[in-house]
Amino acid sequence: MKKAYSVITDLSKEAISILENNNILLVISESRNIPDRDKLITLFQEYDILIIGVTTKIGKDILEYIRSPKIIATSSIGLDHIDKEVRESSLVDVINIKDANTISVAEHIFSLILALNKRVCESNNLVLQQKGHRRNLHERPEDIQNKKLGLIGAGNITKEVVKIAKVFNMRMSCYTRNPDKHKDLVEYGVVFKSLDEILSESDIINVSIPLTDETEYLISKSKIEMMNPTATFINTSRCDVVDIKSLIEKADKYNNFYVGLDIDLGDYKELLSQYRNNVIVTPHIAGVSKEAIKRMDYELSRRIVDVANNKYD
Repeated sequence: MKKAYSVITDLSKEAISILENNNILLVISESRNIPDRDKLITLFQEYDILIIGVTTKIGKDILEYIRSPKIIATSSIGLDHIDKEVRESSLVDVINIKDANTISVAEHIFSLILALNKRVCESNNLVLQQKGHRRNLHERPEDIQNKKLGLIGAGNITKEVVKIAKVFNMRMSCYTRNPDKHKDLVEYGVVFKSLDEILSESDIINVSIPLTDETEYLISKSKIEMMNPTATFINTSRCDVVDIKSLIEKADKYNNFYVGLDIDLGDYKELLSQYRNNVIVTPHIAGVSKEAIKRMDYELSRRIVDVANNKYD
């Protein structure tokens, strides 16, 4: 019998049943504390399978304590919290989420786009200040119908974004390093362009890419300067894909440059704590809707069973 330990304390009943019904003995952490290095070493020595979230960091130094095949299952799309050396180890299989929260993230992206362009947060703030009249808005609301939507990344989230954008008759272009692999987007009217063209031509820009060595600070200060000062910029990818400080500096310089972020605040807590009528920040909630969590738990547990059966049988 394989032994699994879940750092995630609220794993769904369905996921638990799937694991236990497939000969996996599951232990769920009684603490919400993130395991430190020493705890991780102990867990890898005792368990075959470790179920984690993005807040659990696994460094390459842990490999010296792994002597038998292990499975690391992370309830996330991104893998940047697990060192590359661990992901590539012959003794470790890393499982992540592929599809479960793509719809939720796409919906959140459009909630940010609409909230910014329709001046929702600014209007609400004016009401709270007893200044609730439309003449007090710094700029009238805008329609997103027929706007130029620039997409950075062509993965599953982008594909869901495209489906929603089609409803608004948006004119869509996309930057990806491998356009030949994403020709299905052409059927929705998407045109592939260079990154610089996307940044300089789009009314609304959305970033949906994983954090890798190649994408770290892909949206640099110089790239941010290319954007139209009246554009809307959305990022629900990892913080380090974008130069957040330069992005906010542009928002402070141009009151009609709109920014929507769904990120782990990390070092930017102070910078982003100031209210701005052209900036909305949510604390990495896009992919954790009630429905998404259920789908993620189900997908992760099924993939654990598939890999475990192949690995140990």
